[in-house]
Amino acid sequence: MNICGIDAGGTTTRCILVNENGELLAESKAGPANYQVTGLANVAQEIRKAINVVCKEAGINEIDVLGVGLAGVISKEDIQTVKNNLLLIKQVKKCCITNDGEIAVLGAYAGEPGIVVVVGTGSIIYGLKENGVTVKIGGWGPLLGDEGSGFWIGLKALQAIIKTGEGRNANTSLSSILMNSFNINDLEELVSFVYQDKLSREKIAALAPLVIRAMADGDQVAKQIIEKGCDELILMITAMAKKINYQKKEIAVTGGLFNNSPFYDLFSYKLKKLSNLKAINPLYPAVYGAILYGALRAGLNLSLKKTE
Repeated sequence: MNICGIDAGGTTTRCILVNENGELLAESKAGPANYQVTGLANVAQEIRKAINVVCKEAGINEIDVLGVGLAGVISKEDIQTVKNNLLLIKQVKKCCITNDGEIAVLGAYAGEPGIVVVVGTGSIIYGLKENGVTVKIGGWGPLLGDEGSGFWIGLKALQAIIKTGEGRNANTSLSSILMNSFNINDLEELVSFVYQDKLSREKIAALAPLVIRAMADGDQVAKQIIEKGCDELILMITAMAKKINYQKKEIAVTGGLFNNSPFYDLFSYKLKKLSNLKAINPLYPAVYGAILYGALRAGLNLSLKKTE
């Protein structure tokens, strides 16, 4: 018996294969596979790539159980569409698909109840209740939500330098930092960058580390942006804790922004001060949560053996 787990994200698709004892047999990576962004054909292609590699490494021809956490699946119809396509992969005997947030919270607490905060290009919070039900807050995308995310921070910074340029905001080093990063000389050029699709969501999110660095260097406008982003995330966390009647004193945090020390430190400080909660690292990454999800749906009692 083998179980394969896949974390199909907006940047990378990660895949691991374990045996019935939870011991690692093989692992691989493939390209981005966000269902809403890259589409079904690309999702299936990247997952096939990842599966082919682990099968070859492990010297097997079939996968008994496949658990997939997929970025961008929102409805049951999305999940069924992807599942129908993946079942065409001849190596897979049983396929179990959910969103990437559910596998994140499963991995974060090794299947036990908890809350995980995922903040990268976007932002989303998942809670796992005692009865096994998963609850989501956030994850509404760049137009409707993603508060505190890399995109949100980058967008607020762009708006701030426009206000500064028009005398509606305090002076900020962000004006020269951001325009230099785009190699542009004035704000009028910024308009074409944004509205002619030269500045993608990912590129706007990539501005966040620059804003965080400016905050660390003492820029007050940058500090206000980052503090507001942290406050928005903590509001979502507080709402989640109430929704699932959360009793623990810590929450797991993951995603690219938390790898940035000044952001992590400020968030942790505010979280403790405002909510009396401690930020911790997940026990396992989301791809291990995909393993657990597949095992649970297949009725298997699996204990994980390897952390990262």
